[in-house]
Amino acid sequence: MISKLKYLMAVCCLVLPWTAMAQISIVATVDGKPITNYEVEQRLLFLEYATNIAITDANRDRLTNDALQLLIDDTLKITAAENEAADIASMLLPKVRDLINQNFGDSGMSGTRVLTEAGIDPATVQMKYLGDLAWSSYISSKFASRFEKVQTKVDDELERIRVNASKPQLQIGEIILVPSPTRTIEQTVDLASEMVAAVRKGANFAEIARQYSASGSASQGGDVGWLVVEKLPPVFRDALMAIQNGDVTEPVVVDGTVYVFRRISERKDGLVDDSQTRVWLARAILPLSTEASEADRLETAARIRRDTEEMRGCDKIAALNDSYGSGIRSRLDDVIIADLAPQMRQLLSSLEQGVPSEPLAFTEGIASLMVCRIETPQLALPSRDEVRQTLVERAFGSLAERQLLRQRRKAIIEYIGQS
Repeated sequence: MISKLKYLMAVCCLVLPWTAMAQISIVATVDGKPITNYEVEQRLLFLEYATNIAITDANRDRLTNDALQLLIDDTLKITAAENEAADIASMLLPKVRDLINQNFGDSGMSGTRVLTEAGIDPATVQMKYLGDLAWSSYISSKFASRFEKVQTKVDDELERIRVNASKPQLQIGEIILVPSPTRTIEQTVDLASEMVAAVRKGANFAEIARQYSASGSASQGGDVGWLVVEKLPPVFRDALMAIQNGDVTEPVVVDGTVYVFRRISERKDGLVDDSQTRVWLARAILPLSTEASEADRLETAARIRRDTEEMRGCDKIAALNDSYGSGIRSRLDDVIIADLAPQMRQLLSSLEQGVPSEPLAFTEGIASLMVCRIETPQLALPSRDEVRQTLVERAFGSLAERQLLRQRRKAIIEYIGQS
């Protein structure tokens, strides 16, 4: 098996002149595996390309350290996975290439070609995706019993969703950052602030989450779905309620971890959206000229009140309308309440199904309305598979973060120089 350094040098021979190759040096080793200044620079360029966080004189050193730490972590992840399955890299490589094409391919060009034309060595992107996929496989295998227990929690989670179905909810995305050996908590907050500024200028929140977030939701671009507002920790709730849909919060620091949230959308009534209630109506209209006197109107209203006083059922109201000869259809079927005028919505809310209303003045005459049928929207509950996936991602984020800390402690990491 070709060593990582030999592979790197082989790639460089294809794209770099010898004078550039001569400047390549090893800046760190992870259990003897080298990381070069070329790899660090390429990872730095890729971070800028993927996240739109511009490299400046003020942040270059910190972002360079981030790039180095990400390469160290990728090496740790791939090594851990290879210790469990030696051929994991070759097994995952086709999927890695597919992901690069899906995420970066454009206008008929492959993702590899697009990256190359952007001045980014595809090998560094392959390593990032290989690290992610290998780590996912490793964590899933190592903690298989933990993930099996998730299935027993699905019903409880579905019941919790049902109980909270009518409560206000927010759809959010998250980026979770933790300090690393090369990034202090203060520097982590600075990085989070740059992310916020970049997103507000149009940078892709999801791609930043994929590159940086320590959460299990990172593979989904940070999307954590819908959460009940009152169940959020107060510090998170306050930050999210202070912004509008589409905006991101300022960094929130809790117990040494830095959070950035994106508020995607809001449900004021939770999963129960009463505005989508549908109603079926019947009406009887006694024609009356628009020039009729007030006395005529009162007399017409008294007549329709007498005609409908003991009437029950929409068929009878419809028959009464036919007898009046108004020529106006008696049935109004499958009407969305949200589409009606506010006064009409208020009227319908006061009516008992199958019971005629008091006389009402319309342009065509005096009418009596009756609610025949009401259909409230069904709860749009997630499927069992969706709930299970959410629980798996939550568990994965916690387990993966703790395991990576263990891998860092066990490894012999030597910093030889800076790129």
